[in-house]
Amino acid sequence: IKMVLLALSSLHSPSPAYHVDTDKGFNYSTADESFVCQKKNHFQVTVHVGMAGDPLYVKTPNGPAPIESFHIKVFGVKLEAQTHKVTIEQSQPDRSKKPFLPVKVSLPGDKITRVTLGRLHFSETTANNMRKKGKPNPDQRYFLMVVGLYATVREESYLLIAFMSERIVVRASNPGQFENDSEVLWQRGQAPDAVVCQGRVGINTDTPDEALVVCGNAKIMGQVMHPSDRRAKHNIQEVDSTEQLKRISQMRIVEYDYKPEFASEMGIDHIHETGVLAQEVKELLPTAVKVVGDITCSDGERIHNFLMVDKEQIFMENVGAVKQLCKVTDNLENRIQELEVWNTRSAKLKDMGSPANSSNPANSSTKGFQNNLETLRDFHPT
Repeated sequence: IKMVLLALSSLHSPSPAYHVDTDKGFNYSTADESFVCQKKNHFQVTVHVGMAGDPLYVKTPNGPAPIESFHIKVFGVKLEAQTHKVTIEQSQPDRSKKPFLPVKVSLPGDKITRVTLGRLHFSETTANNMRKKGKPNPDQRYFLMVVGLYATVREESYLLIAFMSERIVVRASNPGQFENDSEVLWQRGQAPDAVVCQGRVGINTDTPDEALVVCGNAKIMGQVMHPSDRRAKHNIQEVDSTEQLKRISQMRIVEYDYKPEFASEMGIDHIHETGVLAQEVKELLPTAVKVVGDITCSDGERIHNFLMVDKEQIFMENVGAVKQLCKVTDNLENRIQELEVWNTRSAKLKDMGSPANSSNPANSSTKGFQNNLETLRDFHPT
């Protein structure tokens, strides 16, 4: 589940680095457009906290107060009434359930502390889970899960930072009416051996934001086809290849290594690559860069407003740049040919005025005159 920043309170030091992962227990339902968990099945939350230095004080209504300890709290709220808390329970070794109590954590300065909270359950289900004619109930209710870090001062807790989940549907123990949800997503196609998915597909990711999102390498043993029929297009305009050449000439090509924590999260095996930097491309060709939201690395580091590049558009810029270079080359070839012709004609004129030509005997003067006449005709053709 994607967790978003809910609240941030000021310590008397830099704000803590904070990241929350839901490791198990939730599945995304495309039909419901939300995450779903079963009340009887437990889920797990992992929290990463990093403190810069050793914070000693926290702001309170009565002024700064010394921090006695830090605690992590997990609870739910109702989406339509967020002041109404939903208790989170934790399974015990004897399989009984008790309300989840805040967990005390030690946060040494300049280190990342990881805390895993397991065997958690919602104490109740969401309302209006029943289907309406096989479709999600339009009055479906949702929960949100909140995971917060608190500072304790004299038995009072002060919120430092909290993340809130996307909306969640909590169902009872696997009701039969939901068993065919997956069949709605995947169906047989009209062509033989064809399978159709009515929704987005993610490989190695549970949050696909396009029709297909692959985190890892992909092998294609054929061609990738793009729509290009003129009949499907309008507002067709010729592109200025001179400007394309200028942009390409300013675009840097660099070698780089992906950070290991980013590569492992995205399924990238070969971290060394050659390419471009999205921030630099955005300055030259803004339409080739897209913001895809926040990316979380395996160590909990969050990259906000992550940028991706449309390499197909950069490729077309290269095509335009090559066309412009062809024009320049053709012009240079024509110019060289003209210079060669003028050079030949200049050499002939030089021969006309040479001493050897002026000292010819009288019997060869007629022949020399004819040659000079032909040279003049080269400069002034009739």
